[in-house]
Amino acid sequence: MGGEVKMKPERIISALIKPLVISGVYKDEVVALKDIIADYIEREKKIYDEVILALEKKYSKDFKMFTKDIKNKATIELEEDWMEWKSAIEMKKAYEEALKGVIESAAKV
Repeated sequence: MGGEVKMKPERIISALIKPLVISGVYKDEVVALKDIIADYIEREKKIYDEVILALEKKYSKDFKMFTKDIKNKATIELEEDWMEWKSAIEMKKAYEEALKGVIESAAKV
């Protein structure tokens, strides 16, 4: 550890992205990075979409109606599903906000 030189995050990112630009896959590092991040966010968002859809199908209702129906009569299983559902909705929203930010930031660069 004594003689290690730490690379700055910008240099690491550039080194990882550069082969995609050199090979012609992307026109520049900004476009490559934006696309990779947007793709990652979309894949993560899709995971939460699938959780939400599975729970909507399982209970034949949306989260709001499910919440209303189990109020004051939830079992442990219903509470666990409610927590998973709520978390999936919140994470999906967070990723949607992140994607919006990535798109807006990329437009300014």
